[in-house]
Amino acid sequence: MKQILTVFLCMLCVVSFSQSVTDSINEEDAKRHINYFASDKLRGRVNFTKEQLEAANYISKEFTSYGLQPQLPYTCFYQPFLTSPGYTMPAGLACDTLIDKVLYNVVGVLPGKSRPDEIIIFSAHYDHISDGSFEQIFNGANDNASGTAAVLMLAKYFSMRHDNERTIVFCLFAGEELGLLGSSAFVNRITDLDKIKAVINIEMIGSTNRTGKNGFFVTGSDYSDVAAILKKNLKGEKVKVRSEGADVTGLYYRSDNYPFAKKGIPAHSIMCSDDNEPCYHKPCDDVKWIDTKNMTKIIQAIAKGCTTLISGEDTPRRIKL
Repeated sequence: MKQILTVFLCMLCVVSFSQSVTDSINEEDAKRHINYFASDKLRGRVNFTKEQLEAANYISKEFTSYGLQPQLPYTCFYQPFLTSPGYTMPAGLACDTLIDKVLYNVVGVLPGKSRPDEIIIFSAHYDHISDGSFEQIFNGANDNASGTAAVLMLAKYFSMRHDNERTIVFCLFAGEELGLLGSSAFVNRITDLDKIKAVINIEMIGSTNRTGKNGFFVTGSDYSDVAAILKKNLKGEKVKVRSEGADVTGLYYRSDNYPFAKKGIPAHSIMCSDDNEPCYHKPCDDVKWIDTKNMTKIIQAIAKGCTTLISGEDTPRRIKL
């Protein structure tokens, strides 16, 4: 009887864990994250502002709570990469000392089990814009609090699963709105680019003018088979990989996937909206227009779509631009 009870309790724990992992990508977290990043308090997370540092600190605390590790040789999640003109960063500062004259990427690592030297990157930019006068607030809910929230939710999900064969690196980049500066600095520091097997960048998934509900598209889908892998893993699911269509505004070249792609890495952005979204780069890009229910479904689909990339079953072909 005691053995039967023990087996039953073990089975119950497995079921409970499985449900908790599945439920970890939920609308409640989507709302929590996007409401924070797109709040008036952060005033658009503009580069070289204390409000952007508050956003970086929030990301760091989330990474800590998930049990992620800093990317060596850094001893914390902050990676400084650019100082404002005329400013020199003092030597000997603690890693977690943030200065508003410096831009920081925030990077967390979940080491792989059997293939730790093979890397999958999930990324998004957490910065946004201002009009220069700071009289209006450009909260950037869709662009790109939505993508930032997605990376955090995926980090939580995969850290709870803790079964990733490949190493997963979660990157939140600053400086995207200044010309992909954060992602460029990050990839230029990597000495062995062959270790990076794919980059899944997430951009503007809170609105759906391009795809409608229950779908996303993959930029530059012809340059590798990443889109095909996602589509295969989502076969039979409600959320679909939509056709990209003609990239008339160059979306593939304008987000943080591109510095990786230029190095030959299969790197693409997952998107649900584009420049034709009515509030793109306008003050009206606010939380009240975000479809968090659909956004949560998209993030769940990204997690499922990437399962064979994470396990090592699929390796996308390298890019030749």
